[in-house]
Amino acid sequence: MKICLTGDHAEEMRLRVDEILDSAGVGGEIVILDSEGTFDRDPSGTEILYFSMSVTKYAAAMKPLLALLEEPKLGWMQGPGAGVDHPIWQPILDRGARLTNASGIHSEPIAQYIFTYVLHWERDVARHLAQQDARHWEVIRSGDLGSKTLGIVGYGGIGQATGRVGKAFGMRVLGTRRTAIEDPALDRFVPLDSLHDLLAESHYVVLCMPLCDDTRGMIAERELATMGEDAVLINVARGGVVDEPALIDALRNRTIRGATLDVVSEEPLPSDSPLWSLENCVLTPHDAGYSPLGDERLGALFLDNLGRYLRSEPLRNEILTTGFATRSAAPNRSDGGASG
Repeated sequence: MKICLTGDHAEEMRLRVDEILDSAGVGGEIVILDSEGTFDRDPSGTEILYFSMSVTKYAAAMKPLLALLEEPKLGWMQGPGAGVDHPIWQPILDRGARLTNASGIHSEPIAQYIFTYVLHWERDVARHLAQQDARHWEVIRSGDLGSKTLGIVGYGGIGQATGRVGKAFGMRVLGTRRTAIEDPALDRFVPLDSLHDLLAESHYVVLCMPLCDDTRGMIAERELATMGEDAVLINVARGGVVDEPALIDALRNRTIRGATLDVVSEEPLPSDSPLWSLENCVLTPHDAGYSPLGDERLGALFLDNLGRYLRSEPLRNEILTTGFATRSAAPNRSDGGASG
């Protein structure tokens, strides 16, 4: 069995992988891809591939790594992100290889990001900073989350972490997803066919559902019109779940209060996009999920799954379909990065 490890902690993981192979009584060869894009031994015949989050920092390593996805003997790959909307993933499944994602790894940092911007809007942070810059002293009577409703579209791992934080702030929490769920943080589960009820009742609408054929353009003109004038949209899902021209119109016309967008339809965002100049829009460069603990968490998931794989047990976070028909487009950042 040949296992390829990538990323900043590959050498440390080699020792742990050796221990797991020894305890299972399985012989194996471990290959490491370094940041310069060089394998320490021949990677051909790789059966297991650990695609770390940190390897995405190194352009030189990405080309040989992506080429390894075509390896005929590849039986299982651990992906670096929760999203599997990128066109590189479905062909792996189509060839019969197994794929696990990083669902749960990014939940805590993304929940922290979401509430950074919930508080930004609720406590008028930008206005306070503007007053400081102008050396102007004026009391600002901002809001209180204890009287606000948080609506979460996509109540999975990220949604549950967000709901828990919202409840800690005393918010009323609504959540929706395809299948019903009971969660201590939820004041009410809203069936997906009642999405408009959630949108109408929420002061903060958080999007954290996966992008697939069913969710593309889910938040469009009608949905934005259903939100209140004091409502804020926060998107940490994918840009494609929102009709971007409709959102721009809603922000320009102030039919909603504002938006915080960590993801947009085309990334990097073109310099001529109106989103750059809208004062009621906050943009971040698809980095909500980044954490110095990310590789550590992903590595622990991979090592647990490696033991499961060797014992022929079910894998955690196994993906059976990406929700897309196979796409032939070349990989690019706008289709959903590998990190989120």
